[in-house]
Amino acid sequence: MANGDLEVTDKEREAFMYMLRDSGRENYPLNVSWCVSFEGERGNTCSMWGVVKWVDPKARRVQLANQTSSQWIEMEKITNVHV
Repeated sequence: MANGDLEVTDKEREAFMYMLRDSGRENYPLNVSWCVSFEGERGNTCSMWGVVKWVDPKARRVQLANQTSSQWIEMEKITNVHV
Protein backbone atom coordinates (compact mmCIF):
# COMPACT_ATOMS: atom_id res chain seq x y z
CA MET A 1 0.00 0.00 0.00
CA ALA A 2 1.19 3.43 -0.82
CA ASN A 3 2.90 5.16 2.11
CA GLY A 4 1.41 2.77 4.68
CA ASP A 5 -2.16 4.07 4.22
CA LEU A 6 -5.20 2.24 2.89
CA GLU A 7 -4.84 3.49 -0.69
CA VAL A 8 -4.04 0.69 -3.11
CA THR A 9 -1.92 1.31 -6.19
CA ASP A 10 -2.94 0.03 -9.62
CA LYS A 11 -0.04 -2.43 -9.54
CA GLU A 12 -1.18 -3.80 -6.17
CA ARG A 13 -4.78 -4.07 -7.39
CA GLU A 14 -3.62 -6.07 -10.44
CA ALA A 15 -1.66 -8.43 -8.17
CA PHE A 16 -4.71 -8.85 -5.91
CA MET A 17 -6.93 -9.69 -8.89
CA TYR A 18 -4.41 -12.26 -10.15
CA MET A 19 -4.31 -13.97 -6.72
CA LEU A 20 -8.11 -13.88 -6.37
CA ARG A 21 -8.68 -15.44 -9.80
CA ASP A 22 -5.95 -18.01 -9.19
CA SER A 23 -7.56 -18.98 -5.86
CA GLY A 24 -10.81 -19.59 -7.71
CA ARG A 25 -9.13 -21.68 -10.43
CA GLU A 26 -6.80 -23.68 -8.20
CA ASN A 27 -9.07 -23.86 -5.11
CA TYR A 28 -6.57 -22.62 -2.52
CA PRO A 29 -7.34 -20.28 0.41
CA LEU A 30 -6.29 -16.65 0.75
CA ASN A 31 -6.55 -14.03 3.46
CA VAL A 32 -8.39 -10.98 2.10
CA SER A 33 -8.64 -7.63 3.90
CA TRP A 34 -11.07 -4.87 2.94
CA CYS A 35 -12.45 -1.57 4.27
CA VAL A 36 -15.96 -1.25 5.65
CA SER A 37 -17.23 2.31 6.05
CA PHE A 38 -19.78 3.30 8.65
CA GLU A 39 -21.98 6.36 8.44
CA GLY A 40 -20.34 9.23 10.29
CA GLU A 41 -17.17 7.22 10.98
CA ARG A 42 -13.96 6.43 9.17
CA GLY A 43 -14.73 2.70 9.15
CA ASN A 44 -12.88 -0.50 9.90
CA THR A 45 -10.74 -3.02 8.12
CA CYS A 46 -12.16 -6.55 8.00
CA SER A 47 -10.38 -9.71 6.95
CA MET A 48 -11.42 -13.24 6.10
CA TRP A 49 -9.64 -16.45 5.20
CA GLY A 50 -11.20 -18.54 2.41
CA VAL A 51 -11.33 -19.68 -1.20
CA VAL A 52 -12.70 -17.50 -3.99
CA LYS A 53 -15.93 -19.13 -5.18
CA TRP A 54 -17.06 -16.50 -7.65
CA VAL A 55 -15.71 -13.38 -9.37
CA ASP A 56 -18.49 -11.08 -10.59
CA PRO A 57 -16.79 -8.65 -13.00
CA LYS A 58 -20.03 -6.82 -13.81
CA ALA A 59 -20.75 -5.97 -10.15
CA ARG A 60 -16.99 -5.72 -9.39
CA ARG A 61 -17.06 -8.06 -6.42
CA VAL A 62 -15.77 -11.48 -5.35
CA GLN A 63 -17.31 -14.18 -3.19
CA LEU A 64 -14.98 -15.62 -0.56
CA ALA A 65 -16.04 -18.75 1.34
CA ASN A 66 -14.69 -20.94 4.10
CA GLN A 67 -16.15 -23.76 6.21
CA THR A 68 -18.27 -21.43 8.35
CA SER A 69 -19.26 -18.47 6.16
CA SER A 70 -19.41 -16.80 2.77
CA GLN A 71 -18.87 -13.10 2.04
CA TRP A 72 -19.25 -10.90 -1.05
CA ILE A 73 -16.47 -8.28 -1.13
CA GLU A 74 -16.38 -5.23 -3.41
CA MET A 75 -13.11 -5.21 -5.39
CA GLU A 76 -12.56 -1.46 -4.83
CA LYS A 77 -12.61 -1.96 -1.06
CA ILE A 78 -9.94 -4.70 -0.98
CA THR A 79 -6.79 -3.43 0.73
CA ASN A 80 -4.67 -6.62 0.94
CA VAL A 81 -4.58 -10.20 -0.32
CA HIS A 82 -2.05 -12.80 0.75
CA VAL A 83 -1.59 -16.56 0.95
